[in-house]
Amino acid sequence: MIDSRHRFAVVSFLAWFLVLVGFHGYYAVVDRYFLQDKGKLRTEKSQEISVQRGQILDRQNEPMAISTPVVAVSINPSQVSFTDSEVRAVAQILRLDPDGLASRIANAKHRSYLRLARRQPVSTALALQQLQLDGLNITTEYRRYYPMGSVTAHITGITDIDEQGAEGLEKSFNEHLKGESGHRRVTRDRQGRLIRDVRYVNLPKFGRDLLTSIDSRLQFLAQHELKQVVDEFDAEAATLILLDVSSGGILAMANEPTYNPNDTTFRHWSSMRNRSVTDRLEPGSTFKPFVALAALESGRYQPHTEVDTSPGWWVVRYKTIEDPVDYGVLTLREILVKSSQVGMSKVALDLPERTLLSIHRRAGFQDPVVTGLPGEALGELSGDDIEDEITRATMAYGYGFSVTPLHLAQAYLTLATGGVKRQISILLDDERDIPDERVFSEQHSRQVLNMLSGVVGVTGTASAAQIEGFTVAGKTGTVRKLKDHGYSDRHHFTLFVGMVPADYPKFLGVVVVDTPRPRTPGEKVSGGSVSAPLFKRIATRALQLRGELESQVSNVDSVEDNAA
Repeated sequence: MIDSRHRFAVVSFLAWFLVLVGFHGYYAVVDRYFLQDKGKLRTEKSQEISVQRGQILDRQNEPMAISTPVVAVSINPSQVSFTDSEVRAVAQILRLDPDGLASRIANAKHRSYLRLARRQPVSTALALQQLQLDGLNITTEYRRYYPMGSVTAHITGITDIDEQGAEGLEKSFNEHLKGESGHRRVTRDRQGRLIRDVRYVNLPKFGRDLLTSIDSRLQFLAQHELKQVVDEFDAEAATLILLDVSSGGILAMANEPTYNPNDTTFRHWSSMRNRSVTDRLEPGSTFKPFVALAALESGRYQPHTEVDTSPGWWVVRYKTIEDPVDYGVLTLREILVKSSQVGMSKVALDLPERTLLSIHRRAGFQDPVVTGLPGEALGELSGDDIEDEITRATMAYGYGFSVTPLHLAQAYLTLATGGVKRQISILLDDERDIPDERVFSEQHSRQVLNMLSGVVGVTGTASAAQIEGFTVAGKTGTVRKLKDHGYSDRHHFTLFVGMVPADYPKFLGVVVVDTPRPRTPGEKVSGGSVSAPLFKRIATRALQLRGELESQVSNVDSVEDNAA
């Protein structure tokens, strides 16, 4: 009996021993890699390596947008246990409500990750490290900074909190700028503290820089001048575009009001939108040069061809078209110089019905300009009722269709190049390399430029745009705004489009001021009195920077010395 019990005990012990050895062998050999992987999941973690976004630069390599290092602070709520005093210390450094922070941590006890703050300065990280708290994770990330602030805000745009483009060039060139984050495997202890780097899974790819055509010196001046004119005339808004004619590059693009892209707490859409590309308006008299061009193309008109505008008004069916005074008989050139509504309407109705549609299309008023900036609006013109005489008559002086300031820049650039449509771009070296396309004859384009130089002459509507030593070509426009009950007699857009030098322009500017108000009782605001002087100041500075003005002044002085 005793022997059988002894044998049973021994056999049972051996059986259990063999089972334990078998399980140990299975886990050590067969399931070894599975268990190792499970262990690593509890100690090894994948950590993202933040990548620096590319810079946005002006044509002189001056930075308009850069990324600066900041830190993010996080914890593993399921593994940390902070005292009340420690929570208060962290909250004080992060400028958070202590009770609110304590509540967030308590409610996240079941979670393995809780972000406490983002985009904190490096000084905050140093202060947190002084606390020597286990489980407080501090990682590097980047925040966008705009050195020129509100001056280039509508060009650069902004990024969101994750450094993804949200407006402006940041948005349209996001893929170019953002780069690709990297990842590495790291070993951490139970409190989440980093023990060592294990290996890199993939290396980060830094974002590429973006070199723009903007000249920050002209951009600063443009923004300053817009602010001045808005304040002086108590205007609602203003826009300016300055182009380099030879390349089609945008040298300056400013809007007022503007905003500070570095301030994330105060932003309104009315100040954030880039009015140069998003806002449409009727072009008014700035469309007249293209009607004159159509007249020249028809062969029926030359610059000296006369049109009788007496008695200063003209009735087309039931609509009365008026000039400020009776100009009498005017040549085609004088119609542009005086900006006669009656004269230009008579010219338009003397042309074939669809002529204005053709010139409108070839000038690019309806096509997207595709500069590289987001939010570009299309021009609006149905053309369905072009057979109607009133439609053609009012279209002749720029009513009945709408364009953006950018469309005006594109159309006048085609005149400035001698009839060649050239791509406008915000980039200094546009990789699209879109070829020039001739849409108007050089002869007719030069004739129109010559006529427009008279607009900036002593007797023209834009004499305030004259630059000493240079011949300036341009056209004014004063457009009544459309309100709820029709066109207003008190609310206007004032426009001026100018080119200098007139013979072979190097610079082209578009100035639009929204609802300027008289400074004194009885003062009349117009494109010639409000917008043209602003063009003069920005174009003069552009000529100085290009060296043209100093050279011209030196030549004039030497001629005077020789004459003496």
